[in-house]
Amino acid sequence: MRKNKGFSLVELIIVIAIMAILVGIMVPVLLHFVEKSNVSSDFQLADTIRSAIAYSIVDAKVKEDDPSQPFLEYMEDPTSNPGGYETINGLNMIKITDINDPSSVLLESLEEYTGCSLGSLKYQIKSTHEADTECYVCTTNGVVTVALYHTDSTGRKKPDTNIDIIVK
Repeated sequence: MRKNKGFSLVELIIVIAIMAILVGIMVPVLLHFVEKSNVSSDFQLADTIRSAIAYSIVDAKVKEDDPSQPFLEYMEDPTSNPGGYETINGLNMIKITDINDPSSVLLESLEEYTGCSLGSLKYQIKSTHEADTECYVCTTNGVVTVALYHTDSTGRKKPDTNIDIIVK
């Protein structure tokens, strides 16, 4: 009588098929968690921008700097911005890239606080977003609001729903 040593080919194929089914079930679930972490990262980015603006607008150097004054006014009243404004959730907001005067202490301060140039902020958005995604800001009575426009704050990879990431 011969003893069986090892598994038969049929048993190995069944195990591989079961593993393939499990992987097929797990991959979409794991990808959803990856997208949710990207959305969380975008909320963190928006909060960093909000904090940078909040710190900058109360900074004495920024308040005393003449080239910074128009940008502070544009954030308070976006309709006065010659570059235009966007209405997001009932708030008139300017693009953060409109703050572009290299001699402005405000621009220097914001780039110092965020750790990158304002023009490159939209390239740090990690969640699913449209090509025209921008970062918008406004200040209303000292409250800073930041919106990452045309992003998917749900993590469902549907940026066309215009559910934006907004941090106050």
